Amino acid sequence: MMMPRIFAALAAAVIGATALPAAATVLISPRLGAPDPGPGRNERIVVDFDAPNAPGFVWSAAPSVRLGSRSGVATAPAGVNNSFGVVTTAAGGAREATLRTPALRSISFYWGSVDAHNRVQLLGTAGQTLLTLNGNSFSPANGRWNAALTNRRVGFHALPGSEIGGLRFIARGVAFEFDSIAANAVPEPASWAMLITGFGLVGAMARRRRQPVLALA
Repeated sequence: MMMPRIFAALAAAVIGATALPAAATVLISPRLGAPDPGPGRNERIVVDFDAPNAPGFVWSAAPSVRLGSRSGVATAPAGVNNSFGVVTTAAGGAREATLRTPALRSISFYWGSVDAHNRVQLLGTAGQTLLTLNGNSFSPANGRWNAALTNRRVGFHALPGSEIGGLRFIARGVAFEFDSIAANAVPEPASWAMLITGFGLVGAMARRRRQPVLALA
């Protein structure tokens, strides 16, 4: 009796965090942090604020970058000792940041000290907004900087027939801190062609090995 209740609760959490019509295109998977639980399956870090972005990952509006916490300005996500990104309503800071990406199957990021007033938008490959996710979609969203419940990796997974093209981070309060953006890209057509050709060559070699060898008397 307990297991069905657990699965029902998980389903409700996913449905509650995914707004229509995006529910038909994207699945959201939050994982508790403090420290960061790391990239999702088949993902690699593409933006970490300590090195250049991976090729194809470009800020069309860049966030502020900070190293360390400062009271009333920004707090590093729990467990992060290096640089991290920030959007903020404080004077002189960037209120929004938009990351454009290649076509992706999935993207995730480490969301520090989740606050109810902050939001992230998932973008499609044409720049359209697929969904808007507010901090208050998670509970609690009280901004506690070092708590496992308010630091988490949030992942977005494109369902069949859809692709992800970017993220937009929006501050509606003092600060929205994030780090370690990871992604799983859709293979380029050339990569698919090489993969298919490789499978074909392997199959041809296997067939040749199975052919009988005639011995001459």
